[in-house]
Amino acid sequence: MPTIGVLAAGVLGVFALSMMLPLLVALLEGNFAALEALFLIALGYGFLSVTAILALSPRARPLNRAGVFTAAIVVWLSLIVAAMPVFMLVEGQGPIEALFEASSAAVTLGTTLVPPAEIAPSMAFYRGTTAWIGGLMTLALAVYVLGPYQVGGMPNTNLRRVQHAQTEDDPRILTTLRAIAAPYLGLTVLCAVLLIVMRVPADTAVITAMSMISTNGFVPGAAEGTVLANPAAELVMLVFMVLGATSIVWHKLVLARDRTQSRESAEGRLYLTALGVLIALAIAAAIFGPRNDHGLADTAFRYVFDIVSIATTTGISHDRSLGLSIPFEVILIVVFIGGCSYSTAGGIKAYSLLTMLRHVGNELERLVYPNAMLRDDVQYDEEQRAIAKAVWSAFFLAVLTLTIAIQIFAAQGYELPAAMALATGAFSQVGNVLVSAAPDLADGGVSSSTLLTIAILGAVARIEILVLLAALAGNRW
Repeated sequence: MPTIGVLAAGVLGVFALSMMLPLLVALLEGNFAALEALFLIALGYGFLSVTAILALSPRARPLNRAGVFTAAIVVWLSLIVAAMPVFMLVEGQGPIEALFEASSAAVTLGTTLVPPAEIAPSMAFYRGTTAWIGGLMTLALAVYVLGPYQVGGMPNTNLRRVQHAQTEDDPRILTTLRAIAAPYLGLTVLCAVLLIVMRVPADTAVITAMSMISTNGFVPGAAEGTVLANPAAELVMLVFMVLGATSIVWHKLVLARDRTQSRESAEGRLYLTALGVLIALAIAAAIFGPRNDHGLADTAFRYVFDIVSIATTTGISHDRSLGLSIPFEVILIVVFIGGCSYSTAGGIKAYSLLTMLRHVGNELERLVYPNAMLRDDVQYDEEQRAIAKAVWSAFFLAVLTLTIAIQIFAAQGYELPAAMALATGAFSQVGNVLVSAAPDLADGGVSSSTLLTIAILGAVARIEILVLLAALAGNRW
């Protein structure tokens, strides 16, 4: 418990530091109510963090397997709970509404209960910063929990490129965090600079950059028209959406010009190939589909933007007034798959799909050649058997979770298509899919039970269902 307490205190400390940016914005805009609330909460979190770390550090010990999974849950819940008070004090939201806003930001869902035009600049930065921290935490927990224990069959061949440790008792957390945070911050700054060069206002550029790298669906947007009313800037958004949804381990391999055949490399190539096919289909739909008043180029770009946004689980519609331009069935499939391992994207991840397709292909080939020695054969390779078991277990748990969520949303009065969209959007953290299913979400027209269901489902999916089960099972897992 002392070690878990130190980790939770560390989250509070990082969160307190991250509030400096919203504090500065509140000061510049003259929003003294927000300034006071942000300052007092940041001061309180900072004091609590330092006190807890000093008190608990001498008693901290290495965690066993069950402790690691429990720590992952506590760390995530700490971030969500820590983000709640600001929404209650500054925007006057109730506990359930604040929980929804906090979890939406922390798990990078990006949906808000306040129309974007009515959100104060300081609170816009607060939402963006919380999501940015949530994206960084997603990467850190993937590197420390999901990868080393191959939760859901996650590949860990090249994990050493971002994880630094001498022994199991010497994880070197700070060194690893620097290895993750440096490129994460660098890409955020690069995206913001490029957006400013494209004449996007600096405040919007910074929030958008944080959202693109964390695959978060919150962007202040233009007063009317498309998301930024700037095609060049929206093209930059597309590039960084893809970067945010691809593996940080694969990024390291590419930069090092390492051509090693690994599951990370295969996953990255599969994901980009699938994304290329989807983009080609979107362009074909614009060319051969029904004509509209926006012109061929504008229609094609809108289709491409929406499909990339959905495929990366960023969840931003190119034009809010027109909504999503993708068929409902395609949305559900693409969103469920999500992005890559060791990324901030949601979904079951491309590596799961790749592993399942390879396993199914082997089993079909075995019907033709019963005695053949196949590559990645689960019959003779113990490691491949364990990976296949983990991937299929995670897949069926995800399907079971979605099935239960759909039933809950249906019991709350939603038609089946809307219930499916709400469940899939919350599970994969795709904000515009939720908005398409519940258009009155930002107008306070959604019940508290629905908000609570979305918040819980999003948090459970981000933490990973297998992690929750492993923590409950303890060392028996």
